[in-house]
Amino acid sequence: MPIAKRDDWKTEPMPSVSRITVEKLYSKEEFDRIAAGIIPQQMEDKWFIFYEAPWLYLHRSWTGFCIFKVRFEIVGESFKIAQVEVNRNPAEYSNTDAQCDVSLLETLLDLLTKNRLSY
Repeated sequence: MPIAKRDDWKTEPMPSVSRITVEKLYSKEEFDRIAAGIIPQQMEDKWFIFYEAPWLYLHRSWTGFCIFKVRFEIVGESFKIAQVEVNRNPAEYSNTDAQCDVSLLETLLDLLTKNRLSY
């Protein structure tokens, strides 16, 4: 599976952000799968995800809207989520509940670590 790069899909910049806290560590193997990202292959694939150190960008595939930006730091032999920004432009992303954002992001990252993202 190819490594996703910004130019592989339509992307829009994140216009209005707030920060949420997500505390999670990943092994090198898990982080490598996250950093590989995902390029949508069919209409049902809802996310385009790519990594440009130190940020992981999560865009909705149909609109190109950036919903999450996740910055990682190396801690020992692990990769830690250091900062998360979430889109707060209601025209692009209507959720405003930080806990829902945390749950969605954790689900997406966990699916990426298992190479099973069709969410």
